[in-house]
Amino acid sequence: MSVDSPKITRSVEDYLEVMYSLEQKQGSIRVKDVAKRLGVKPPSVVEAVKKLSQMDMVSYERYGTIKLKDEGLRIAKIVNSKHKLLKDFLLLLGVDEEVAEKDACSMEHVVDVSTINKLRKFMEFVTVNPNAQDFIEDFHKYSKK
Repeated sequence: MSVDSPKITRSVEDYLEVMYSLEQKQGSIRVKDVAKRLGVKPPSVVEAVKKLSQMDMVSYERYGTIKLKDEGLRIAKIVNSKHKLLKDFLLLLGVDEEVAEKDACSMEHVVDVSTINKLRKFMEFVTVNPNAQDFIEDFHKYSKK
């Protein structure tokens, strides 16, 4: 999975990912909720929403809710999937959850799709291989030395 567009910046990905998460959890997307999640002021969200609307990724009426359009939803799902995969991998390594969350947020924007695909395969392998749990436990013991 790749985003496949030169106009998709890290900021655009962050906004779409937060909007997707809000829609999944709350059923709706409001400017003030996006602002709170991203730690920005509502006028910044409004400007971003205008840009996303021009890119045909969201629909928005002033003082109304935001709705992800097909392309915005597609990109949000890709970013969300990468984020979850990276966080799960870091947690598997024994990284603290707060650090894993922060690092996954940074990594999701820069890791090549081929690396993501290998990580996905590795995580699948770990879940289906009967010896994987022993390997992971041995790694955790080793990393504490």
